[in-house]
Amino acid sequence: LYERKWDRKTCVSHEIFIGQGDYPLKGFHYLLGAMQEIRKEFPDVHVRVAGISVTAYGTLKEKLKISGYGKYLRECIEKYGLEEHVEILGKLAGEEMRAACLRCHVFVCPSSLENSPNALGEAMLLGVPCVASRVGGIPDMAEEGKSALFFEKGNEKELAARIMEIFRSDELAERLSENAGKQAGRNHDGDANYARLLEIYREILGDM
Repeated sequence: LYERKWDRKTCVSHEIFIGQGDYPLKGFHYLLGAMQEIRKEFPDVHVRVAGISVTAYGTLKEKLKISGYGKYLRECIEKYGLEEHVEILGKLAGEEMRAACLRCHVFVCPSSLENSPNALGEAMLLGVPCVASRVGGIPDMAEEGKSALFFEKGNEKELAARIMEIFRSDELAERLSENAGKQAGRNHDGDANYARLLEIYREILGDM
């Protein structure tokens, strides 16, 4: 599944992909706020979001079921004039998720709270240039400036700046891509992780 790697020559320029945006902790609204700044320099910027369409409002059922957060996202999209710049993809299967990662220019994880997000790990394994909030276990997954770019959670201007750094520089994008793939390969090495787990249990049992 992860053998094919991201390629700047075949990705869609100025396309951003996020793996989930259906509840506030995932920080989709921060990315919408950052889009104002990004559009000044990159007016063709486009965001694609995997997961449940919490902003759906086309049918009576959708209007009755829409959450408060869904309404807020719709307000943000309208307020910032992003109707033509945001696409909700719905739930994606494994191959579809991989394809969405490989076609984007930048993968963004704008969460305000995280442990070790699978979507970020998958994007890194595929070598996608990543921008992520500096929260929870994320700083342990990537090396700042080498295998990913970080921003402080909720800081929309810094988020916009990090994304635009990658948009401006193919050299940076390709360097992040190469290093992300290498680091994720180490992070998700099943044999190495299993061996380390056994070591930990032996150390614990040895102290008893």
